[in-house]
Amino acid sequence: MNATSTENEADGAAPGGQGNVLLRVSADKVSRLMDLVGELSLSVSEAIRSPDLAGLDLTEFEKSAHRLMMVVREVQDAAAELRLVPVGEVFRRLRRMVRELERQTGKKIELRLQGEETAIDKVVADRLYEPLVHVLRNSADHGLEAPAERLAAGKREAGCITLAAAQVGSEIQIAVGDDGRGLNRERILARARERGLIGAEEEPDDASLWRVIFQPGFSTAENVTNLSGRGVGMDVLNTTLKDLRGRITVDSVAGRGTTIGLAIPVTLAFLDTLVMRLGKRLYATPIDVVSEIFRPDSDQITVVSAADGTEMVRVRDEFVPVCRLQQFYGEAAEDMQPLDRSIVIVFNTSHGRIGLPVDEMLAQQQVVMKPLVGQLEHIRASWGCALLGTGEVAVVLDCERLAEGAR
Repeated sequence: MNATSTENEADGAAPGGQGNVLLRVSADKVSRLMDLVGELSLSVSEAIRSPDLAGLDLTEFEKSAHRLMMVVREVQDAAAELRLVPVGEVFRRLRRMVRELERQTGKKIELRLQGEETAIDKVVADRLYEPLVHVLRNSADHGLEAPAERLAAGKREAGCITLAAAQVGSEIQIAVGDDGRGLNRERILARARERGLIGAEEEPDDASLWRVIFQPGFSTAENVTNLSGRGVGMDVLNTTLKDLRGRITVDSVAGRGTTIGLAIPVTLAFLDTLVMRLGKRLYATPIDVVSEIFRPDSDQITVVSAADGTEMVRVRDEFVPVCRLQQFYGEAAEDMQPLDRSIVIVFNTSHGRIGLPVDEMLAQQQVVMKPLVGQLEHIRASWGCALLGTGEVAVVLDCERLAEGAR
């Protein structure tokens, strides 16, 4: 980002009497400001929670500390907004590419853009362009039919690809949809069985089957072209979304088209988390994936297989598989607490719900995210580390990959 800059509005009277002016600010400077705001947040938390304050009679301290934390939170939000840019900047670059796709495929393509004003972190926007290029190429090459085929099917001669964006809570949701032929279920299933991704007798539902298209090298194309067929496009999308703490959904109807949905956090710098302890280690998870937290009774617990100790916990009328972090990371199992003496956190994932037993729930707090480096970057199912107000470090769990690996 050394050579990039971001435009942001600054309120105030300009010399010419205008109400708002635009300032061009180096993206490096904005990133530096966000790092400093993160350090400020940690320093304030450490001061407020200092053990030196224990036992002291500080009448007004708690009220002042709460007010200070609220101000720091507002400064964090304001700093994060400085790095937001309209997603339309990415969409407009893609519009130019669609004109080239028309020439290469010989198809008529109408590109519709929606929600161009939706704000997204510039770091996310820069990372999204290449994966979206692959999705559009797949839609143009595989999804949309040739003009004659569309007319024979009673469709408009020109195929339509829609790029839509909207903010939903703390996420940006982007949808890439086409009105083409839809995914070929039989061909995808046959290729998945051929590669051993799905058992010969297994009959997966659509949601499970569509996930195989994100496997490295997976392609159903008979011939490799300069547009598609190498099996790398959707793999790139999947890898990028994992790095951005996002998730992907696929919806396809034969003869009516396919929609790829992407959900990405508005900003990557700060994260609202639930912090927990398991043994001597601290973990954190995004608060928005937590479904519920409870301590199970013995009649809610079921051991499915005595041989491998597979456990399920009943949450009302649903049996939820349990993921033990000790087993997931290949550690000794003798320190594991029985489920009825643990606190179980239930997470919602695209692979279904999973239950994670922990020893203690500590707090809900906004944390500063830092990447794992060196040997630590190979920790499975982790987005990075969270710097806590106490000065401690928690591993941030990626519940999607946790559920995928546990299954």
